[in-house]
Amino acid sequence: MITSYLFVPGNRPDRIEKAILAGIANAIIIDLEDAIPFSEKERVRELVRGFLSENEIAASMKLYVRVNDATTTFYKEDVEMVAGFPEVGIMLPKTESPFDIQQVVESIELDQSIIPLIETAKGVLHAFDIAVSSNQISRLAFGAVDYCLDINTSISDHGQELIYPRSALVVASRAAHLEPPIDTVFVDLSDEEGLIREIHRAKNLGMSAKLCIHPKQLEPVNTLFAPSEADIAWATKVVESFEEALANGLSAIRLDNKMIDLPVYKQALATLNGIGK
Repeated sequence: MITSYLFVPGNRPDRIEKAILAGIANAIIIDLEDAIPFSEKERVRELVRGFLSENEIAASMKLYVRVNDATTTFYKEDVEMVAGFPEVGIMLPKTESPFDIQQVVESIELDQSIIPLIETAKGVLHAFDIAVSSNQISRLAFGAVDYCLDINTSISDHGQELIYPRSALVVASRAAHLEPPIDTVFVDLSDEEGLIREIHRAKNLGMSAKLCIHPKQLEPVNTLFAPSEADIAWATKVVESFEEALANGLSAIRLDNKMIDLPVYKQALATLNGIGK
């Protein structure tokens, strides 16, 4: 189960290699967009091309490249560069419509995966249409910083402004039969407690992974998005007890003073089946 996606600047191949070798992140996103100054975009694209061509270790990790968005002059060549590496996925920033996805699909290989990054009000409203626009989409991701800029607000400590877009992406993903979406980055590297609160908020709304901007965020993300030992123990108990009840002709049971019926059983199975994916 992929729970952590670590952004690494494309102009730091040493950090990319270090992140791959560390093996703590479940996936790495090589960034050609926000982390790179405009004057360096073309040089860094070639740097990333060289890294992907020359480093065999790149094949040992699930990699994505976040290209520049379709309104920029860098977009077309970014996508063409990623298309040359079929094992590498593509993250598409500022995705707002199925048309944005089709533009990418026409330029990349059939087995390359796409993560649309939803960062605007328009993107949130069109989340389901985006999610079903191509079978190459692996899952949706949420970008809260640009989203809040777009709707003229800011990210708060209570996070109420993010409830709707997070929920919209969760519902769209489920309706489209995609994995649950990836939550936004948490930008305050000094606030581990705040990161933990954000993980719980996102998880409670149905998200199951997070974008990370520093390696020290990976451990809490991986730990808290994974089922706890208590979760696994309870799910195991539910599955065993309910299956025994079914064999005896019962469709609902009482377990530790809780009502267990088919939906609860299915949720327990999902918890157990999610381990190790």
